[in-house]
Amino acid sequence: MKRGFTILELLISIVLISVVLLLLLRVMMSLEVINHDTSYASDDEISRTEIIKNIQESFLDNHLNGINISKDEDKTMITFMMDEEKTLEVSSKILKFDGETYSLNSKNATYDTCIDYEYKALENDYYFVTFTIPVLIDGENTTSRDDLIFTYIGLINENTSYPSNYTC
Repeated sequence: MKRGFTILELLISIVLISVVLLLLLRVMMSLEVINHDTSYASDDEISRTEIIKNIQESFLDNHLNGINISKDEDKTMITFMMDEEKTLEVSSKILKFDGETYSLNSKNATYDTCIDYEYKALENDYYFVTFTIPVLIDGENTTSRDDLIFTYIGLINENTSYPSNYTC
């Protein structure tokens, strides 16, 4: 009895190895896309966290009584009616709030000037406000984990003034 490979066994081995290599190539390509998205996230995570912290602290320190949203061609202005009026200016590369300017470090990341806004009346004269500033990577909102999301829950009073909805 001879020991060795037949041509059929050799061809089957080559085909199986090719299939495995093809699957590995697909996995590597999807990991590259994921790595591209997370490299942006880590580059700008500190900046985004600082922005959210500063605005949320302003909401807590100064009672938020209302929001006014206006949009120009290249920027959106969000005016917060609090004990003192403060404005958040959103343009594609920078945010300005309370005298501070925040920019994105990643060159392929921009802010979307079309924000999402929602107002909900809750029970017992409370209300819930949330607005989101989408972050675009290469012009697309690939994931919401990078977006800037601000929320506020407050008590309705005679000075409360919020738009019920906002559309770009």
